[in-house]
Amino acid sequence: MNCLKNTRSLLSQIILRNKAPPAARCYHGPAAPQRLMQDLGSADIKAPCRRLSTSPRSFVLRWYHDPRKVAAATAITLSATVMAACSRYDREIIPCTYRSHLVVYSHQEERDLSDSYFAEHKAELVEKNMIVDPHDPRIARVRLVAERIVHAAHRGLGLYDSNDAPMLRVTQKRRRWGKARPNTSHLNGIKWEVTIAKDLNPNARLTPSGQILVTTGFLDRYKTDAELAVVLAHEVGHIIARQCADIYDIHWLLHNIFSRRREIEADYIGILLLGAAGFHPQWALVVLEKAAKVETTSFNYLNPKKRLQLLSEAKTMNEALELYREVIAMDKVTDRYFR
Repeated sequence: MNCLKNTRSLLSQIILRNKAPPAARCYHGPAAPQRLMQDLGSADIKAPCRRLSTSPRSFVLRWYHDPRKVAAATAITLSATVMAACSRYDREIIPCTYRSHLVVYSHQEERDLSDSYFAEHKAELVEKNMIVDPHDPRIARVRLVAERIVHAAHRGLGLYDSNDAPMLRVTQKRRRWGKARPNTSHLNGIKWEVTIAKDLNPNARLTPSGQILVTTGFLDRYKTDAELAVVLAHEVGHIIARQCADIYDIHWLLHNIFSRRREIEADYIGILLLGAAGFHPQWALVVLEKAAKVETTSFNYLNPKKRLQLLSEAKTMNEALELYREVIAMDKVTDRYFR
């Protein structure tokens, strides 16, 4: 009996020793979760068929892994782009702010482009019967205020007499480009035309070709001539700065990035125009306070409260007040001796 037991034990050891190991199972595909759950309770779980290699991989250092080389390459690329743009486009100095910028359109191209856009927009308004009758008295009111702003721009920037340019005189301290004269020739020969649209949304728009479009909602909100002058002076400020021809305006992304600076620049030129036209600069703050109560801030435009803060700065207000006092003094002399 003992001999049989020893023989059975020896055979069992031989069988176990020569038994082939079960194939390793892979946990891939749609049925992988079921197979995994089945094997969790068994003792035959083997490692997955794919094993991560632990051997280190060789790493090659490239130039773009060095931050200094990346910065140098970026600077070279940007410099080359700027040089190419400078050689292709004209550089002009903006009046009053004395900012240097590149313009991508000539004066005539800028006017033609704005005329085509305005003609399309006006055609849509005519089709919807949204144009106010040309003999409406509100058109005459807008025209008279616009003429005062345009006259102030021509005189203030020296278009009538280059030796008499009060807006350029009071802003001399902002000059950064030596004796380079600001560009104002694009303002010559503009024929201004007023159109009123039947729209409750308050809006005003001026084009470089001289088209003035305001809505009935705009006239309902800003009832005084001084308030109307504030908005028109701001829009004329855009035209004086030739922002529609600015290189930053040719792409929507650049336009959005620099749109806040455009608004600040138009606000500054506008408040100077307001004073030069004989309207007290304080009216600009009144209009912005009114706008702050009803307008919200978009991602690419300044909040009216921020614009109000910038225009309230002593330096800006003093420049506008100097122009205002000069015009008021001239009007008093005219009334006394020539009327």
